[in-house]
This record gives sequence, structure tokens and C-alpha cells, in this order.
Amino acid sequence: MNRENAAVSKLAVKVFENNQLAYDWLSRPNDALGGQAPIKACKTETGKRQVSRLLHAMEWGGVV
Repeated sequence: MNRENAAVSKLAVKVFENNQLAYDWLSRPNDALGGQAPIKACKTETGKRQVSRLLHAMEWGGVV
């Protein structure tokens, strides 16, 4: 896992407050990402930004 993906994973754990819930969210298809799993979306810079935005929106109670 590269540093950028590690940062996204760390943010997911912070948002979900649970390693398993974070892993599950990162691994499952997400409608906001066109049906792609967040961890797969993180293969591109654009995808990493989208996943980070989703997590930040969830953290702050925003609509995703």
C-alpha cells in the first residue's frame, strides 16, 4: 500500500472509528464512485480525491 492509500485508509478508520467497518466500506462497491469500491478508485489521483471527499463529507455529516 502506498502512502496516499495509507492516508485514505487512516481517514476511513477515523471516520468509522473501527478498523473492520473502515475495511468493509473501502472494499464494497459505492454508488457515489460509479459502483467502484473505494480502494479500487484509489488507483488514480482523481479517485483518491473522490474517496477523500466522500470520507470528509461523512465525517462532517454531509450528504454523499
